[in-house]
Amino acid sequence: MKVDDTVVGATGRGKLVDALLVVIAVVALSVALWIWIAAAPIEREVVFLATTIALVIALVLVVNVVVLMMFRLQKRISHLEGEIFQNDAPSQESTEELVIVVTLTNTERRIINRLEESEGRLTQDELRRATGLSKSTLSVTLTTLERKSLVEREISGRTKIVTLKRRVSR
Repeated sequence: MKVDDTVVGATGRGKLVDALLVVIAVVALSVALWIWIAAAPIEREVVFLATTIALVIALVLVVNVVVLMMFRLQKRISHLEGEIFQNDAPSQESTEELVIVVTLTNTERRIINRLEESEGRLTQDELRRATGLSKSTLSVTLTTLERKSLVEREISGRTKIVTLKRRVSR
């Protein structure tokens, strides 16, 4: 994969430009500071004012170089994050469903296991009997699993059907 070196700065040229900008800014700041110090004993306000302006300009130059380098660094980081995201994305050739890894409590794990054993679909009452949980504990735990996007509940008359939305890694 070819990468634009102005964005990534992976080539020697990008690093050379950064180093050259830093050297120019440091030299300009040093010269302006030296002139300002050398002109300080002179009582003429015009010379002192001119050297102060030169010092301010040099400081602005240094700040601009720092900002430029920060932008380049941010672009490099964004590019690397993009590459990592592309490498982590599942291939389109894979027909398997994406496996989600989450932290589950023992109760949540019991519910997920029972749903997996029953091909991913049970009524809430069947799930309650299979897990041995109370109605309130089951309801609260299912709400938590819904927030984690692992199950969903559909209302069918007076019963609720619990469906496993995603497989969960053990």
